[in-house]
Amino acid sequence: MANERGKVERLEQDWAWVKAKRTNACSRCGSRDHCHIVGGGDQMVVKAQNGAQAKIGDEVELYLSTKTKLKCTAIVYLIPVLGIFLGAFSANPLSKALGFNPSLGIAVFTVTGLVLAVFLMRYLAKRMASKQMLTPIITRVLTRAPSMPVGRM
Repeated sequence: MANERGKVERLEQDWAWVKAKRTNACSRCGSRDHCHIVGGGDQMVVKAQNGAQAKIGDEVELYLSTKTKLKCTAIVYLIPVLGIFLGAFSANPLSKALGFNPSLGIAVFTVTGLVLAVFLMRYLAKRMASKQMLTPIITRVLTRAPSMPVGRM
């Protein structure tokens, strides 16, 4: 997500729901679970920590740290590759030790390495989510919403 702009749609305690324009980076973003597509178009609603005390209607800047984005990239891309390689390279010695056909062993242990990598990915993603590392933060209010006049009764 890096730095994105959006408009605050609603508030919930220390959280704000921000409508922002969806970009190409969204499909690879680690915090995409915090976003909800609006009307199937290029708009999304993001649940973000309201660190800037934004109000409904304010235009705000959202931020997700580069460190978090790099961790998510490593989890999504590197861990499955390492699981496949670990399974494939350990297949020959494990096949001999267990009495498997080497060709069958490569297939079985490569798939096993991939499956274990997927479980490790899920564990790490849940751990990061529980620590709110994948949550965007409202860093500042760019423009305040105009105040609504209070009507007389």
